[in-house]
Amino acid sequence: MNGLDGHRGGLQGLRISFEQPSPGLIVVSPAGELDLSNGEAFEEAIAGARAKGATALVLDLTGLTFMDSSGLRILLDAWNESQLADRRLTLVVPKDGLVRRVLEISGCDGVVPIVDQLADAV
Repeated sequence: MNGLDGHRGGLQGLRISFEQPSPGLIVVSPAGELDLSNGEAFEEAIAGARAKGATALVLDLTGLTFMDSSGLRILLDAWNESQLADRRLTLVVPKDGLVRRVLEISGCDGVVPIVDQLADAV
């Protein structure tokens, strides 16, 4: 964990974990359902990673079983912030599944860098 909290749990179906595999690189991994009821916790987790000095941020979405449009907004906000701050942002999303489908339908897969496996992002 390298000095990060590790977990935030019990947020109405969402668990969030952190990992710092190398200096400047932070992986934020939400698991469960990401929706309007718990999106603020995910936003806070992303902000916390930035505050810890992440120059590269990986959002590992492989553990999400559901994401609504509020989750999509959070991802786009994170992308916009990363561009303004000259910070690398990568999403990890399996090729099959609801989250990838949401990103494809919205067109975000053509804007935000997405890889299929965490190993490809770190």
